Amino acid sequence: MTELSFNELPPDTPQYIAKRREGRETVLGLIYEAELKQTSLQKIVERLPLPLNGYADFLCGKLFELLETIDTSISDISKGWEIERMPSVDLSILRLAMCEVVANTNVPAGVIISEAVELAAKYSTDSSGPFINGVLAEACRRFRPDEPVGNSPE
Repeated sequence: MTELSFNELPPDTPQYIAKRREGRETVLGLIYEAELKQTSLQKIVERLPLPLNGYADFLCGKLFELLETIDTSISDISKGWEIERMPSVDLSILRLAMCEVVANTNVPAGVIISEAVELAAKYSTDSSGPFINGVLAEACRRFRPDEPVGNSPE
């Protein structure tokens, strides 16, 4: 049995799951870049040398449409943490995951939370994972009240 490194998918992972993860990481980088440059995600995407495709394109399209709603929800849920004070990486991960919670009910809530916490472990601090987990768990309770927020494989 081969030992996997942190955040690495097993070799027998279905292609659609691997592509979804790749799309998430692509969009995370774009959201983060927009935040750091204090510009819109749409401007960052328009300047790309090649157009986005697949899941990254879907997520960006939904973010263009829903970012204001997503930010309002993040602010409402994360009482005591203003968006302006959040680390840019954490805010980017929350925006990405909230987009999935709101706009893609085909992905189970537990998967969205798990993927977001893994992104936090990979790109942010040790304390980011629990914070992101808490915000997203509450978001799932609000936006997907009939769906359990447990661990789901993807």
